Amino acid sequence: MKNKTNVMGVGLDVISVLAFSQKLKEFLLNDCLNVVFLITAKTLEYANEEEEFRNSLACADYILPSQEMLLDLAYPHIYENANYVSDFHKLQLSLRNMDCTKKTVFVVSDMVNQVESFLNYKRRTEERFIVVGSYMGDITENEDLVINEINAAAPDILVLALESPEQELWIARNNTKLNAKLCLVLADIKDGMLKEYNEIPTIIKRLGLQGIYHHVKAWKPLKQVNASRTFKKKLENYNNNNIK
Repeated sequence: MKNKTNVMGVGLDVISVLAFSQKLKEFLLNDCLNVVFLITAKTLEYANEEEEFRNSLACADYILPSQEMLLDLAYPHIYENANYVSDFHKLQLSLRNMDCTKKTVFVVSDMVNQVESFLNYKRRTEERFIVVGSYMGDITENEDLVINEINAAAPDILVLALESPEQELWIARNNTKLNAKLCLVLADIKDGMLKEYNEIPTIIKRLGLQGIYHHVKAWKPLKQVNASRTFKKKLENYNNNNIK
């Protein structure tokens, strides 16, 4: 199932984990680049403040929430507890459920190891997603260089994990120039999502407690409550100011 739902003027795609796994497989068979944005509450603010940034979102084939609260607070009781791609963990589940051979990945980020761990999370056998190249510099100043390095690697998947709005504007300008099949744009989540995938202590690995370790690191109730309150207030202000 897939449909669009409006949250603060941005159309978010609502699709089940299973359906999105199938869609990802289709994207990886295409000859052109398909773009998936994973966005946060901060991304929605950018979209409302900057027209150029809002227009850049149009290059995406899918725009998905990286935080459950984006759907839960905007449409309470409708998407609650449903198996939609409603945050980055559900995106991860879609990737894990893909029935495919090994895929190559090019990472544009200074957190290459964390991105690789994110893609291969809970893989019990050999890793399916193999990083074949990366870039850690300024993508705007060195735009042609970045494009050339990506195209030389010709990866199946390109991952951008930088800062918004830079990466969204960059992919909007260059998506037709890139030799890749799927681009995952992980917006404004370096300090959240990717920190969960820092190197696991050796003792934790020896005890086989990697899953529990990740859950404990992700459990930040006070921070999550504060983020929900802040977003709820901004959502209410937006809705009040845009009542027809």
